[in-house]
Amino acid sequence: MGDPRRDSSSSESDEETSDTSMNDSNDNINHNNNSNNNNNNNNSNDSNSHNNISSLSKMVSLISRDPQARTEFECNDFIPLLKKHIEWFNTIKPELIKKIIKRCKFLRCPPGSVFIKQGDVGDSMYAILQGTVSVHVIFEIDSEKDCLEKVEAAAAKKKLNKSDFGNEVAHKYGGSCIGEVALLSENCLRTATCITATSCDFIVIDRELYNVSVKDYIEKEFQDKKNFVEKNPLFKLWSPKQRNQLVISLKKQTIGFGDKLARQGQALDNIYFILNGDVQIQVDCPAYKKQFQQMYCDLQKLLPHLVTEEREEIQAPHVLRKKRMAGHKPQQICILGANETIGTLEIILGLETYIDTSITTGECDVLMLKKAQFERTFKRKFAAVTMEKLKEALANRLCLYIYQSDPKNVAFLKYLNMKLTDPNVLQEVKRRKNSRGRLETNVGQERVVRSVEERDIISVMKRLHMNTDSAAQLPPEDMSEVALAKMDRRLRLWSEKTNMNGSRLADLQNSNISLSIHDSEG
Repeated sequence: MGDPRRDSSSSESDEETSDTSMNDSNDNINHNNNSNNNNNNNNSNDSNSHNNISSLSKMVSLISRDPQARTEFECNDFIPLLKKHIEWFNTIKPELIKKIIKRCKFLRCPPGSVFIKQGDVGDSMYAILQGTVSVHVIFEIDSEKDCLEKVEAAAAKKKLNKSDFGNEVAHKYGGSCIGEVALLSENCLRTATCITATSCDFIVIDRELYNVSVKDYIEKEFQDKKNFVEKNPLFKLWSPKQRNQLVISLKKQTIGFGDKLARQGQALDNIYFILNGDVQIQVDCPAYKKQFQQMYCDLQKLLPHLVTEEREEIQAPHVLRKKRMAGHKPQQICILGANETIGTLEIILGLETYIDTSITTGECDVLMLKKAQFERTFKRKFAAVTMEKLKEALANRLCLYIYQSDPKNVAFLKYLNMKLTDPNVLQEVKRRKNSRGRLETNVGQERVVRSVEERDIISVMKRLHMNTDSAAQLPPEDMSEVALAKMDRRLRLWSEKTNMNGSRLADLQNSNISLSIHDSEG
């Protein structure tokens, strides 16, 4: 409960001054506390990193010995380390991890070592304790026998040339497992070539040990990933080798109820394919102005008529801060289900952070793909059709975001939709605005100089009161109007296809961004 109000206006003024001072004092205290916490976290992370390296060194010392020389007590000590450090071991029973520690082999490779060859018969898998491995695939040769001959010839050269081993499709780091695909069946061939990029330490699990330890878990995960890729229409035109490489690159994860897959503003590291379960999408549209400052500036420059200025009344700083905080509450937009993706829109548009927050509504299985792996795979020629299908699906999703959001805050989402579906139109708008500085016209005996930008703004303002059919017939030289006409038409077609409300659509078509004078100056 707050303190009772006082009738005196001077008392209210004193109270506001006191509140402001108290807020400033609290801010300083919070800042100092955050600084101390950050320092403590950094020290803690450094300490944990040092301890982890020390534990791995002791682990290497143990598994370097003959299996008979590894005592039960020593093996038990390293079960928690492997359970935490190796990606697949966190779901394996402790007694199976103990069996791996007891019976595994140890391998240390210097940089530039080719330890797995595409087309070779596989008899073991590797868990990377420390180091980095590059993965290469030869796509243009169908025969695995011919692939192996090419790889062996490249490996025999005195100076290693990684391009001889095919396309680099992935990097694997400490904690990852590699080579397991060749153990899924007898006499199965390697699907890629693996080369150490740095000095690497490996746990080597041969077929016999694989069969009594991680086989069931790995085979189930591989089958789930394979079924997803084989049945997904996005990958229908991919060759078996290309689909298989995607299966290998995907990592299955189970996310608990209420966990965040991605948070708006968070750095984009991974994309996710939803295998099963539901994910709620939340969006904070007003936050885009600070989140994507350069794109926001581009929007204001290319389509300035979408931004209106609204002067705020002068208020106390703490009141303005409360208003800004209240205005940045994420809005629930929709629920995504199986086969939907998270993060693909951002990668396609070249965004560095997520545009929305994804929260699971129950236990959810997803397939995770690293950003770098997505770019290496999906931006190649064979995936062109897949990318077009993704763009179409994402454009429709953006229409849903626009429909569900506050009409006065959707202009940036519309701008993203234009960049996704009509990038050439926006490029032409930008080119013309940069190349045509000012336009001179004669009015009677007086020479008048008017900026082209000012003329375009007036024209577009008139255009906002026209329907999309008429707008589509406008002269093509006014490219900003063409871009708007296409966007409005796309939104109308989407609305008709999904049976959305027509009056609501009219509000969205005429929507603009309300830009505060106070915010723009701050």
